[in-house]
Amino acid sequence: MKKLTITIALTLALSWQSFAQKSDSTMSRPGQVSFFYPLGTNGIDSPKYSNNVSFNVLYGINGGVHGVEIGGLVNTNLGDVTGGQFAGIANINTKKTNGIICAGIANVVKDTSNSVSFAGITNLYGKSAVGIHFAGIANTVNGSLIGAQFGGIVNTTNGDVVGAQFAGISNTVNGSFKGMQAAGISNVVTGDVVGAQMGLINHGKKIKGFQLGLINVADEFEKGVPFGLISFVKNGYHAIEVAGGEAIYANLNYKMGVDQLYTIYKVGYTANGSENYFTYGLGFGSMLDITKKVKISLDLSANHILQQSFSPRLNILSRADAAFRYQLNDHIGFFAGPSFNVYVSEFNLDSENTALKVPYTMYEENWWNNEGSTSIWLGGNAGVSIRF
Repeated sequence: MKKLTITIALTLALSWQSFAQKSDSTMSRPGQVSFFYPLGTNGIDSPKYSNNVSFNVLYGINGGVHGVEIGGLVNTNLGDVTGGQFAGIANINTKKTNGIICAGIANVVKDTSNSVSFAGITNLYGKSAVGIHFAGIANTVNGSLIGAQFGGIVNTTNGDVVGAQFAGISNTVNGSFKGMQAAGISNVVTGDVVGAQMGLINHGKKIKGFQLGLINVADEFEKGVPFGLISFVKNGYHAIEVAGGEAIYANLNYKMGVDQLYTIYKVGYTANGSENYFTYGLGFGSMLDITKKVKISLDLSANHILQQSFSPRLNILSRADAAFRYQLNDHIGFFAGPSFNVYVSEFNLDSENTALKVPYTMYEENWWNNEGSTSIWLGGNAGVSIRF
């Protein structure tokens, strides 16, 4: 009898051990329903199980999802998530997440991800991600990104990016970037850029591509051009020029950008009879190398001629200056060439009140009952350039 009891006990113990081992090795269930963890079909052990279908009325904690999960408020998973995940407030996953995740407020993934995510406020990824992220306010990836970010306010990636970023205010990449950035205010890349940046302020190191903005900043343009009111390229083109012509007798120009496209800031002096006038202007230009010392350039600018007393009337000289350039050394060069001039003024050209003395006209037209005029002529420009 004693031996039989021992035998039965050993058999039960072995059977229980076998069942326990089987349960531990098959931590997957077809589905679960939770009201508010741990009130659910998996009870307090819910974090141990991965489910094909998971439904959390308010809040649930599960071991993972391989299918679909729906939560009224918050879905939380301690294991991998593959498939679709939808929450009224937030999805919080500590392991890999692949598929489609949607939340009214936030999606938080602490591990890597290959997903399309939609969040009312923010998508936050703790490691690298592949996919497309849409957020009402912010997308953040604390690793590299292959894909696209669409943020109502900001997108931030703390690693390299291959893809696109679109933000209402700013995009930031703490690494290299390949693709396209567009933001209402700023695009900032701490590494190299291959592609396009479009915003009020753009920044990158070595750039192959295009910058379009009010302020563009770069260390170097290996290929491509910046286009903006201020384009500062550390290893680009910087020059001061002193030039003169038949209409504006003396001009001081500052040029910045790259040889292929630079911005021009101008101040000048002219006279009409005994009256002296000052001018200021803005333009863009491009320069092409013929040889190491010989270059040609084309500058387009608009120059406002200041009256001695304030006047809202038009008084603009638009110029296209072509020039043949000879670079004496790395810093000093000389240039000369023809210019095409269009002068639009609301002052009578025959009056002493006219700030700009027109030398002659190839074409002249009066408008607004002779209160305004347009004059066109060919002239010239010449000067010295100091490059630094």
